[in-house]
Amino acid sequence: MIRTATAFACLGLLVLPATADPATPKLHPVEAACIDYEMTGQMMNGTTTRCHRDYGYEIYEIENSTIGFGGFGQSQEMHRVTIGDTIYAIDLTTNSGTETTNPMYAQMVDAIEENGSEDISDAFLSAMGYSATGQTKTIAGVSCTVYASQMIGSACLTDDGLALEQNVMGNVMTAVSVSYEAGEDANYRRHETATITAGPDLSNGIPGMDLGDLLGNQ
Repeated sequence: MIRTATAFACLGLLVLPATADPATPKLHPVEAACIDYEMTGQMMNGTTTRCHRDYGYEIYEIENSTIGFGGFGQSQEMHRVTIGDTIYAIDLTTNSGTETTNPMYAQMVDAIEENGSEDISDAFLSAMGYSATGQTKTIAGVSCTVYASQMIGSACLTDDGLALEQNVMGNVMTAVSVSYEAGEDANYRRHETATITAGPDLSNGIPGMDLGDLLGNQ
């Protein structure tokens, strides 16, 4: 399940903007968007809403899911908020959560400035084994291009960088609605009304996801 969640998260970083000012970084080519997903699979079922504004500088994700295998499962209601390099993960049943620093944030901003977004997007796709299949789909009324990876699964990405479908080890997230609007302001501020404690220390980074190494291998 950890590998599945990691792959889903990384797909959100695959397509980056054409330009970015490090003082006010643009982390996505679309200024604002909201996507509702349905999740189905052996390990995870439920719904997720992902929205961003300020070109991806602020993101929220609301997940209602059951995670488990066979007859065993655990339901959870999570609300995640990302503002710049800070990630808040809030359990809605207890109104408590953690605050963690994203170890890839500074690398990502620097890499956009130094290398341009196209090289970085290609580096992520290549590192995760993705390549275009030549197929397109229409999901929730929006066209997307299908990419496949033997080691992960498949994904369908729009030309402007929105992930409309992700299949990781048989666990599928499919968009059921797509909007180019930011969503409710209160959802970007959910951490302000929760009890927040320090989360895990990720200062050493995520193994295998060093942007400098990925770009150097292209």
